[in-house]
Amino acid sequence: MFALVGGVASGKSTVARAFEALGAVVVDADAEGHEVLKDAQVRQEIRQAFGDVFAADGSVDRAKLGAAVFGDAAKLERLNAITHPRIRARTQARLDAALQSDAKAVVLDVSLLLESKAYEGKYDVLVYVACPEEERERRAEAKRGWKRGELQKRQQHQLSLDTKRALADAMIDNGGTEEATKQQVQRLWDEYLG
Repeated sequence: MFALVGGVASGKSTVARAFEALGAVVVDADAEGHEVLKDAQVRQEIRQAFGDVFAADGSVDRAKLGAAVFGDAAKLERLNAITHPRIRARTQARLDAALQSDAKAVVLDVSLLLESKAYEGKYDVLVYVACPEEERERRAEAKRGWKRGELQKRQQHQLSLDTKRALADAMIDNGGTEEATKQQVQRLWDEYLG
């Protein structure tokens, strides 16, 4: 099993899709987080803790929620207490199913993989997805609508990039073209599964 780590907006999802195209099953904790935010009980707990961080349709507005919690350690800890156990349970269920499938490989994409320690010893190859900070900032602005500096506010709640890189078994440079990334994923695939 492969597990992905990297900086915020480094393109772990792009790398995961490249693995998926080769036959891997991707277990994406962020996707599970989106599902958790749809749960009525979770929305109620979020409303009680943070007030109106909702869109007109009643869904959690992730941008509003992020603005409310990032930069305030106590609020972030409260949000994590509401969501993380549920996200971990859903992610573990997906992981268990993937491991019992006939997939050629499983890729675990969990933003706080190393910080949570919940998946320690469960993966074989830790892959660091590298991307220059300026490119990550550009992507966060373009794809997520974040303002300058938001990336750093979020990144400071994670292990340093140097630590992640040092712990990794392999690295993929995702600062170039998508085709270059796919080629690197193919090389890793061949090295470990060929």
